[in-house]
Amino acid sequence: MGVAGREIVLSSVTLFLIVSVLASIGTAKSFVEMDKNLKLIFNFNSESEFPAEAASSWYESSDTVRGAGMSKAVFSLQKSKMFQRAIMFALINPQPNGAGFAGMKTDITFSAEEKDGILLQLRGQGDLKYWKVVLTDSQFLGLTKLYTYEAKFTVNLDSSESETVRLPFSDFKAFYRGQEVPDAPQMDLQKIGAFGVQTFGGVYDQFKQNGVGSLEIDFVAFY
Repeated sequence: MGVAGREIVLSSVTLFLIVSVLASIGTAKSFVEMDKNLKLIFNFNSESEFPAEAASSWYESSDTVRGAGMSKAVFSLQKSKMFQRAIMFALINPQPNGAGFAGMKTDITFSAEEKDGILLQLRGQGDLKYWKVVLTDSQFLGLTKLYTYEAKFTVNLDSSESETVRLPFSDFKAFYRGQEVPDAPQMDLQKIGAFGVQTFGGVYDQFKQNGVGSLEIDFVAFY
């Protein structure tokens, strides 16, 4: 192959890489453009909508609030010259019965706009298949004895592609340390004061999990 031929091949490869990266950068906006019902909550792909300093507003919500707790979570913003996204790293080191959780959350309030649920665009890696979105009523912020509204989901650990997770508001139930609170009032989105993502050992579930895992998150939205 001559020099000109190699240059054409290299140009094609370069163009493909540029298009792929640009497609990744525009993930959140393209979804919103395709589905006008979506309303972005966190656009981690956008430096202007989620600057680096915004990552510091996320704080840990792990089982270290108890003496036996040994799990850990970290929230980080991954940035390069071409793109950015959020990554949550977690270590679940549960007790023998599966008790243990690790997560991150941030304080936020929501409007009364009518929506059906919460959508996440993400990719999971590692050992942890089971995760959940945790919404905290503002009256419980800062307290260790509280119940939260949670909806669980699974990630496909065998895929190299990102996936879309939809969590209807009807799936959110009140829980206290992993156990459902059946007599709790129905979730009122207008009273929510914090949004979080968490993984867990499965103390009250039919499954158990432990080890390390991560979520690469492009965006979170109402749908």
